[in-house]
Amino acid sequence: MTIGIIDTGVDYTHQRLKMCNIDGITLFKDAHGNIITKSNDFSDHKGHGTGIASIINSHLKSCNLYVIKLDSYNSFISEDLLTEALFQMVNTDVNIINISMGINSEIIPEKMQKAVNLCHEKGIPIFAANYYDATKQCFPANFSNTFSIGTGYIKEKQKFKVLNNDFDIIAKGGFQRVAVPDHSFAFSVGTSLATAHITGIVCNAYIKNEWKTIPDLKAWLKENSDESIFSLTKHDTPVTRNLLSIREYIKEDIKALDQLLKPSEKVKKTALFPFDEKEIQSIIENKEHSEYEVSLIIDTPRNIINKEKNTGGIPLKKKLKEEDFALFDTLITGYFNDLKDEVNTLFGLNLIRECLLRNKNFILWDKSVKDIIKTLIKNENIDYKGEVFLTHIDNGIKKKMYAHISSSFETTIPSICVIGTNSRQGKFTTQLKIKKILESNNYKVSFISTEPQGAVLGADSVFPFGHKSSVNIDAEEWYHVINALKNYSKQKKNPHILITGIQSGIIPKYPVYTSKLPEKLIYTNAFYPDAVICTISPDDTVAFIERTTSAVKSYNFCEVLFYCLTPWVIKHEKGITLKVKLSPEEYKERLDFFSEKLDKPVIDIKDDQNSDLIIRQIQNYFKR
Repeated sequence: MTIGIIDTGVDYTHQRLKMCNIDGITLFKDAHGNIITKSNDFSDHKGHGTGIASIINSHLKSCNLYVIKLDSYNSFISEDLLTEALFQMVNTDVNIINISMGINSEIIPEKMQKAVNLCHEKGIPIFAANYYDATKQCFPANFSNTFSIGTGYIKEKQKFKVLNNDFDIIAKGGFQRVAVPDHSFAFSVGTSLATAHITGIVCNAYIKNEWKTIPDLKAWLKENSDESIFSLTKHDTPVTRNLLSIREYIKEDIKALDQLLKPSEKVKKTALFPFDEKEIQSIIENKEHSEYEVSLIIDTPRNIINKEKNTGGIPLKKKLKEEDFALFDTLITGYFNDLKDEVNTLFGLNLIRECLLRNKNFILWDKSVKDIIKTLIKNENIDYKGEVFLTHIDNGIKKKMYAHISSSFETTIPSICVIGTNSRQGKFTTQLKIKKILESNNYKVSFISTEPQGAVLGADSVFPFGHKSSVNIDAEEWYHVINALKNYSKQKKNPHILITGIQSGIIPKYPVYTSKLPEKLIYTNAFYPDAVICTISPDDTVAFIERTTSAVKSYNFCEVLFYCLTPWVIKHEKGITLKVKLSPEEYKERLDFFSEKLDKPVIDIKDDQNSDLIIRQIQNYFKR
């Protein structure tokens, strides 16, 4: 018999495999999304596939293996790559397929389902590793036509347990020694090892003529199941198999996504509140990017207006008359609940009440404000007919997105992410500036904002995970959601380039203990940019700047295009945080210093004379 293995390749020279006949290919996905076949090349540089092959062979005296190695330009094993491997495997002479990997997803990979069904129709059983958290879906393991493998507490490697009529199986996945490339060994654990063990067990039974067809195999598995086995990792709990009819495709409904991810089409004229908030100031400073007319700014009664902040020529009121309400149909409301003065908070509460009575729409980025609106409507019996839009991502939004756009296939749009060494460096301003420069050079630009005000400043969508984050999904789902947002941008605009950015600094300035990656790194890793632009502060050290960019490049194959130096320095005096602007002379001195020490251009993003340099850096990088 011949055993098919889809994995990271196999080191056929390893002494554990000396009695095996091994052949295979590599499927390589390039940066443009093309899948290239490399014949007679299946070397294993990661080690995983060699371990899987050695476990399978440990149950046999010798075996024939056909290996399909999966690889890509960014080292990700994507859904389409695994699917293509299944389609190619079904056209070989294999009798069984081992897949000690899978795609964790809440939606059904339709093309992969077709490949699995094709294998089943040809009588080729597939043994696939379930996700380490058995409560989450993993494909192809969760298809009804595969054998889904978890890990159990098992001393003898020949033992296994069939859990149910769906043929969820637990096998030996505990701590064990496996082969790795270069004639070495390592200790490992997991469902991938359990999958290899059950594959080896049933292959041994096949050679002994104890089964030949899939129905025979199921009967043999039931007969030889050891009911005394139990799992320490929830793999003996019921797992919901996907028994629903599979759609031929996901209907990409951009209009439905527009209604989900963008404010109502009813929004035309807006008022901003409260004036002193950073996000509101950002809208004022960048009002040329606004999709809506900004007709009024509303300030709190006890606010001494900072001279550094201006209204951009927009009327500002601290007390509204009836005619003022006629100036806008939508109130853009920030974190007014954070106002420290009770008079100001009560003013905001009354403003919201008056807007509800007049059926004004709301654009919000603070869930507590939406809760206040709900409470006012209920407690005061307000017959409200306006619309409320909250910039947020939760499980409800996620599931609706998955119903209308693919979240698994990677887009191939060139992409840039603006990162930084600290907060308050103008990362959002940098994104808008670069977007404007590219558009003025006839490029179509899509923009995914992590700042909530991006919802009104031209962003296709918002993923607001920074201050008072309204992203309420598991971090492990970020990749799928962000990829869905990228696909949404692609379908909506078919852009030449995609821009995003983070909030605050990418890594802490000083060592801290944490059990997981910082959110900023999780986001950049999920977005997976082709290039980054890094904002820096005058008081940064060169070492910290390099450490920041290295952290991002450690998880993404990308390069720095240029650095943007802010003129502001954050100082802390007597418990008060102050933002101090450098003089022109001081700024030039720091600009010259960083230009000499760093390996890429350092610029003032607000200086229009740098537009040509920005375009040149971007064009030259993406021409490569």
